[in-house]
Amino acid sequence: MNKTEMNSIILIPSYEPEGKLLNYIKELKQYGLSHIVVVDDGSGKAYQWVFQTLEEEGCIVLRHQVNLGKGAALKTGYNYIKETMPDYGCVATVDSDGQHASKDVDSLAKEAIGNPSALILGERDFKSKGIPVKSLFGNRITSAIFAMLYGIYLPDTQTGLRAFGPPLMDHMIGIKGCRFEYEMQVLITCIRLKIPIRTISIQTIYEQENEGTHFNAVVDSLKIMGVILSNFMKFFYSSIISSVIDISIAWVMLDFLRIFFAGEDFLRIICATAVARSISISVNYQLNKHLVFNDRQTGIHGVLRYLSLSVLIMLLSAVSVYLLHKRLLINEKAAKIICDMSLFFLSYHIQRRWVFQSKEI
Repeated sequence: MNKTEMNSIILIPSYEPEGKLLNYIKELKQYGLSHIVVVDDGSGKAYQWVFQTLEEEGCIVLRHQVNLGKGAALKTGYNYIKETMPDYGCVATVDSDGQHASKDVDSLAKEAIGNPSALILGERDFKSKGIPVKSLFGNRITSAIFAMLYGIYLPDTQTGLRAFGPPLMDHMIGIKGCRFEYEMQVLITCIRLKIPIRTISIQTIYEQENEGTHFNAVVDSLKIMGVILSNFMKFFYSSIISSVIDISIAWVMLDFLRIFFAGEDFLRIICATAVARSISISVNYQLNKHLVFNDRQTGIHGVLRYLSLSVLIMLLSAVSVYLLHKRLLINEKAAKIICDMSLFFLSYHIQRRWVFQSKEI
């Protein structure tokens, strides 16, 4: 065996597996991938013959008495590997429904051995023929929203074929989630912690329109979307509260300052924006720090970064309002709403990546 084969551990979460899992295990072993951990996620008595056969074939089988979900099964496997198999070079997670070719598992393991601090994803080609419509549509929508909110486009965010080295094990164990949404939370956490994500093209296999999957197209999709949108929606609500404060004060100040800045529209808009923003940002900072990004580390540096961003957004807002008001003859109050909405996504990404950058889960 080569180094990759000796140090690669294959982890397979399994719920009510079909007999073809036995043949799949034999295929993996043909590639020298013989260190295999299977988690029986509460499959019940009717499926115990499969797991007993796997044990006889040399696999390690861990059992849940009841179904806890894919995320919980993965973490059960991770904890076991960490405690009892300390010399592993990488862990490759594989679905039990036959969607992942053995040669692709081998390729992913080799990539993870060479890049132990990165998360390696097996990326399916959804342009190939025979892809179920629900899988194609679901992945396209999820990938687009994910890219918009997290700045990285991953064509296959729901792939179950993944691999990583020992440096990432504690992160994987600590990430929240028990069912299919766990894998999406893994991607988000890696981005937050600036863990590299690498992709490898793999064969796309869907047998019988993927009828054997335990993925609930409605319930599990909603949970996954909830994970993707969770922080953003908190940011949205925080921004709404702050914007109401900001716009209300700005509107009052725009009228009040006319008597002091007659004919000086630019200075009047700058001053009105500055007064309104200085009040609203103090509220927004506290909401974003404690409720949105759950930041426990950034001290004075985080405050300074936030203030710098606030000044930048304030200037962009003021200049944009002035230009829309003077050049396009748009009402200045309406112009402020337009400009602040346009700057919303810019502020979100800068706060996520720079102001409240995470160093822990």
